[in-house]
Amino acid sequence: MAWFKNGTVNVTYNSDIVIGNNANFDSTIRRGDILVVDGKNYEIDGVVNSVQLKLASPFSGGTGNGVNYGIIHTQAQVADVEQSLITAIELMTNVIEEGIEGGDSAYETWLEEGNTGTKADFLESLKGRDGSQVGLSGIINWTEYTGQAAGSSGATLLVPVTAGDPPPNLTQSAQVLLPYDALDLGVALYAKPQTSALALIIGLVNAPEPLPGGSDEELDLSGSGTVYGDPGTIFPLGIYLAGSTASFTLTAPSSFPLRIERRNEISVPVASQWNITSAGSPYAVAGDAVSTSNVLYKRVYSGSGGTSSDNSQMINGRLRLMRHIHLASDPLALNFRQTTNDGTTQTPASIRLTFSGIVNNDYPILASLYDYMVGEFTLRRHWQGNTLQVTVGRGSSQTQITSVDDPVFASGSLKTWSVEFIDNVGGVGGTIRFYSDGVQIGPDQTCEVKLRATPAMAIECNSTGNNTSDSVNNLDVAYIGVSFGKPETQSSYDPVSSGAISAADLEMLCVDARSFSTAQAPVTISYAAAGQQAFNMEVVVGDMVLPAGRAYKVVLEDWSTGSAVPHPNELIMTRPAAQNCRFEDADLYGAQAPWTEVLPKGAVPNINGINYYCEGIRMGTYVQFQFGYDWDTTQMPHNPFGDPQGKDSYMVPHKWVIYDNTGAMLGRVQQENGEPLNSTTTPVSWGGSLDGRGVPMVTAANKWTPKGTVRSGIIWRSHAEPPAYSQADIWKRVPTYDMVVPFASQTGYSVNGGDLRVGTGEQLNGFANYRWMPWTSSTYNDMITAGQNTLNPWKLGSDQAGITPNAGVWLKYTPFNQMGRSPITGPGGVRDDRQIMPEPVARYARDITTRRPHDNREMKQIALDYLTGYVSDPYHCFENGRLTPLFKGNARRPITLRNHYYGGGESGTPPEQAYYIQGGRPYEFVTANNPLRVQVPYAGATSDKPYFGTNQIDQDHAHQYPHWGSMLWQTPEFAMLGHKFGDQARLYLPWILNNAWGEAGEFASRGAAWKFMHAALAWKTGSSNSSRLYSRADIMDWVVFDFEGFYDAFYDSTPGFLNPPVNISEGGNAAMFAGAQRFGPCLWNSDYGVWQHEFMIGYWMSALHAAEKIGFNKALRDASPKAKAVLDWLITMHQKRVTGRLNGGMQVNSYEIDYTIPLWTPAMISAAGGNAANLPQTFAALATAQGANKAPSWDAWTGGGRDGQSMDQLLAGPHLLLDMGRTDPALTTAATTSDGYFQSKLASETAKGAQTAGSGWFQFHQATNNKPFKPS
Repeated sequence: MAWFKNGTVNVTYNSDIVIGNNANFDSTIRRGDILVVDGKNYEIDGVVNSVQLKLASPFSGGTGNGVNYGIIHTQAQVADVEQSLITAIELMTNVIEEGIEGGDSAYETWLEEGNTGTKADFLESLKGRDGSQVGLSGIINWTEYTGQAAGSSGATLLVPVTAGDPPPNLTQSAQVLLPYDALDLGVALYAKPQTSALALIIGLVNAPEPLPGGSDEELDLSGSGTVYGDPGTIFPLGIYLAGSTASFTLTAPSSFPLRIERRNEISVPVASQWNITSAGSPYAVAGDAVSTSNVLYKRVYSGSGGTSSDNSQMINGRLRLMRHIHLASDPLALNFRQTTNDGTTQTPASIRLTFSGIVNNDYPILASLYDYMVGEFTLRRHWQGNTLQVTVGRGSSQTQITSVDDPVFASGSLKTWSVEFIDNVGGVGGTIRFYSDGVQIGPDQTCEVKLRATPAMAIECNSTGNNTSDSVNNLDVAYIGVSFGKPETQSSYDPVSSGAISAADLEMLCVDARSFSTAQAPVTISYAAAGQQAFNMEVVVGDMVLPAGRAYKVVLEDWSTGSAVPHPNELIMTRPAAQNCRFEDADLYGAQAPWTEVLPKGAVPNINGINYYCEGIRMGTYVQFQFGYDWDTTQMPHNPFGDPQGKDSYMVPHKWVIYDNTGAMLGRVQQENGEPLNSTTTPVSWGGSLDGRGVPMVTAANKWTPKGTVRSGIIWRSHAEPPAYSQADIWKRVPTYDMVVPFASQTGYSVNGGDLRVGTGEQLNGFANYRWMPWTSSTYNDMITAGQNTLNPWKLGSDQAGITPNAGVWLKYTPFNQMGRSPITGPGGVRDDRQIMPEPVARYARDITTRRPHDNREMKQIALDYLTGYVSDPYHCFENGRLTPLFKGNARRPITLRNHYYGGGESGTPPEQAYYIQGGRPYEFVTANNPLRVQVPYAGATSDKPYFGTNQIDQDHAHQYPHWGSMLWQTPEFAMLGHKFGDQARLYLPWILNNAWGEAGEFASRGAAWKFMHAALAWKTGSSNSSRLYSRADIMDWVVFDFEGFYDAFYDSTPGFLNPPVNISEGGNAAMFAGAQRFGPCLWNSDYGVWQHEFMIGYWMSALHAAEKIGFNKALRDASPKAKAVLDWLITMHQKRVTGRLNGGMQVNSYEIDYTIPLWTPAMISAAGGNAANLPQTFAALATAQGANKAPSWDAWTGGGRDGQSMDQLLAGPHLLLDMGRTDPALTTAATTSDGYFQSKLASETAKGAQTAGSGWFQFHQATNNKPFKPS
C-alpha cells in the first residue's frame, strides 16, 4: 500500500500524542505502522480519532507544528499479501521457464574485468580472507539509534512474508527484546560462516537481557498469621497490643512449651588489669572491663616545673616512676546509666581500683579515675600512720575517706591495695571498702558523696587528670587495675498455660523450642480480650513454608573473572528475625499490614574480607530484600566501629540472583547495561572533558556508573512497587504545603552540592536539580536537547548553563544511584532534600496525581525512586551481622563519630566505639585532578578509591528523611532506611538542645532542628517488636532526657532563659538568655554579638510544625512536664521572632551576608554598659536604632536583595504557627502581612514572563517553605 501523507502534524517532545492538521487519520493506519518525521521512525500504537494518533513511545524529536510526515504501512491487508505473492510467483515462473536474455553471467563479467582463469578459479575467488566461502561487509551508519527510544526511530528494513505472526511450522526462529526505555541501543544483523551453513546472527548493543518480571503472585499484604521458629531456639511470638490495658484470655495446648520472658537488670562482674612488663610502653590491658585498645602509656611531663629527662627504670620486673613521670591510658569509655538527675547519673553499682607495687614513705597517687569537675575516684597513700585515702567526687562535691591504720598499709614491701565504692541505691552516697591483697581491711565506711564515673575518665598512676604536681619519686609499679559491676539485662522464662493473662505478659510470650531437635506439627494459639473475638495464631517449630513463585533464596554471582561464578553460600531467606511486626502509631498500626523480618539461614558470602549480606521483609505476597555489605571481623573486629585506613571498601564485580523454591528465577540485580555491579570496565571516578565552566561533558561512550562500597545497599522488590496510600490517607498523616510557585528553584544555582566522583569542583552549583535531572543516565548533549524540548512552560534553567550539570546524575532508582545527593555534605548538601521532606516527595504528598512539568513524568514514580535511592548512601552499617539501629535499647550508648569533613570528632572514646566516617576533606582530595584522586591511606586505600565514595554526614546536613515513604506507601522499608540516617546525626553529636559543651544556642541551630525532625519521624515510625526500627520508648528516652537536661541546665537555671541576667557584658549564654526574651531564637558570636541566622531558624520552625502534625509534640508533652515546658517555650520563641519581624521589624539590616541578622553587637552592648534594658527591645526598635543603616525595604538589605529561601521560611511562619493551634492576634496580623509580601513577589516574578520568571525572589524557594495546605 502507498504511504499515508495527508496534511501535516503537530508533534511535542516527550508526548505520545500526535495531532493531525487536515490529516483525516483512518482505519488503514494500524498498530505497528511507522510514523516518519524528519527521517526518524516512530512506532504507532493506534488511531485515537481522525485528528489524533497515539505512539508506542514518547516522541523524542523536537516540538513542532505543521510538520510534514509520512506513515509506512507495515501490515498489509491479507488480500494485498495474497496478490503480491501471486504476482511474485508468476514472475519467478517466467524466469525459471524462459530465462532472462541480454545479460552476462557472473563468470563472464569477471573475465571482462581483466581476470583470467577457469570457472573453478572464479569460485575460489569468492572465498573470504579467512578462507571461508563468503566474505560479507558490515552495513555502517545504516540506522540512527543514539539518544532515541527503542523502536521509535531509525531506519527500518521490513521483509513482509505473511500477515500477523509466523506460521506454526516455522523451522527456525530467534527473538531478542528491545527495552522500551533503552535510549542508546543498537541492532546488529550479520552473517557468520560455519562448517555446513551460514549462520544469520541478530543481536543488540547496549541492551542487556531483560530482567525477570518478579513475582507473578497478585500483590496481597494480608499474610497468613503464621509464626515460625527453629528447633533448639527460643523465639518470640511478636504480639503487639498497641497499648491496650484490657484483660485477655489465652488458649494454648498444654504440652506446648509456651513461656513468658522476664527481663531483669543485673550486674556482671568485669575487670581489667595493666601489667608492667619489660616490653615497655604502651602496656597492654588484659580482661573484659575496658576495650583492648585501652593500653597504658608512660608519660613524661617536661613542661613548666617538670622534668627534663626520663629517669624511670625497670627494677625486678616493676617500673620505678620518678617525679613528673606517670602512667595514663586514653579515656576508658565507662558506660554507666545516665539520668537527668545530676545527683545520681552515671553511678556504678560498684567499682574497685587496684594498685600493686612498692611504695616508699611518700604519699603517691596510686590509681585514679578523674574527669575535671564531673567525677573523681582516686586512691593514694595517706600521711597519717599506715593508712590509705580515697577521694570520691561528683561535680563540685567531694569527700575524702581514710582507711583504718593497719600494718598491711605500711610502705616498703610489695603490696596489692584496692578501694571499692558500692552504691547506696535510692539513698545518699554509698559505701567504701579498703583491701590489701584481696582481703577487706577495716569496716565498711559511709560515703556521703555518690560517685560519678564517666566515659571520659582515664586510669592513671602518679597523676590525676595528667597533673603531676603530686607525683613522687621511687614509686614501683607492678600493675594497676579497675573492676566493676557491668549493667546487663538477663532473661528468664516462666511457663504459662491457658487462662487469664495481662497485656504486658501477652506481649512477652515466646516459644522455648530448645527441647525440640526436629520440626513439629503446627499448633494454634489464640488470645482474646473480654467480649472480643479471639485472634488465632498458627505457630510452627520448623522451616518457613513458601509457595512456588515467591522469593525463596538469593545467589551471589562473583564476576571477578569476567563470568559468573555462583558463591557456594546460598542465602535461603526463611529465618525469621522478628515476626508480627507493627508500627506503634495508632494510625499506621491500623493501616500497615504486619510484617516479618527475615535473615538467611547459614553463613553469608564473604569475599576478600567483606561480607555480602541480605535482610528481607515478608508481607503476604510482597517480598523486599535489602542487600548490604560490610567488613568482617578479620578487617574490623568491632565493626562498624574502628579505623578503616588501608582497608579495601569496594566489593568485587558481582550480581544477585533471586529464585523461588522451584528454581525459577524471579529477579537479577545488576547494572542497567547488564554488566555486574562494581564492574571494572568503568572507573570509580569519572574522567573526561570539561566545558568552560568545569562541567563534565558526559558522552554516550563515557558515562559514569556509581560504584558501591561497604555500608551502601540495594533494594529488590517482588513487585514493581508496594501499595500506595490514598490521597485522603496521606493528607491525614503527612504535612502538606500550598505550593503555588510554578517556577521555584529552577536556576542553575538553585541547588548546590557536588559529587567529586563526577566533577572536579568541591561545590558544583546546579548539580542535581530534580526539576531538570534526566530519568535515566544521560549525556551532556542530550541534556541540551531535553532543555530545548522541555514541556515546562517556565523556561528558566532549561538553558545549557542550567541543565547540563545534571548530565552525570539521574532520578530512576538503579543500584548505588544517589540521585545526585551530595555525598560530601560539608560544602552544603543538595537543597532538593535540604528541608524536612525531599522536594519531589513533598510535591507527591500534596497531590498524588501531579506530574513533573519538564517531561510529564508522574511525581509518584519520581518520589518512589528518590526515596528508594536512600539505600545507596553508605550509612547502612551492620553490627554483629545485623542492620540494627546503633542506639536501639541504649539511648546514651557511648559511641561517637570521627574523621568527618568538619573535624576529627570526639577523641574521648576508644576506636572500638568510634564510627569513622572518613570521607575526607577537600584539601585531602586532589580536587583539580580529573578523575578524582585522594590521599592514601587516610581518605582511601588507593588513590582512586575514596572510602565510602566520599560520603559523610554531619549534624548540620543531616536532612535525609526517607521515613516519609512509609507514610506514603504501605511498607516499613523506608522507615528502616530513615532510622539508620538518624544514627549519623546522633553519632556526630548526641544531643538536640542540651549541649554538653555548655552552649545555649541549639534552639537556633539547624543541626539541632534536623535531629529533632529525625526523632519525630523515628517516633512516628517506631515499632516495639521490629529488629530494624527504634521503638517509641527508645526515642522518648533520648528526647525526654535531652529536653529535661536542657530544662535544668539552661531553661530554669539562674541565669537561664526563664531568669535572664540584667547585665550581659560577658556575652555568651548570658547574652542569649536576655536576647531570646526579646527576639526569640538567637546565637552568640564574638563578631556579631547576639544574632540570628535566618534560614537555620526557619528549619526549626518547619520541624516543629511537622512534628505537631504527626503527633510527636503531643507525645513529648505527655511524657514529661519539663519536656512540655521546653517544647512550648521553644514554639513561643519562634512565635516571638515571627511576629516581631513581620509586624514592624522587617527593616532590620543584615551583616556580611543577606541571611545573618546581628541584634545586639558587642559595640552596642559595651555602649549600654552591659545592661540589657538599655538596648533595643524589639525588632522595630532595632531597625530605628540602625538609622540610615537600616534595610532599605523588607525584601532587601544594604548589601543587595534578601535571600528568598530564608525569607520564604519567615513568611510561612505565622501560617505554620496558626496551624499548630496558636491563637495570638499578632499571628493573624503577621499572616496577613506575609500573604501580601508573598503575593507581591509572585506577581512581580510572574510578570517577567516564561523565560526569566523565578530568576529573582523564588530562585531558592522550596516546597516546605510554604504555608500549610488545608484540604477541603
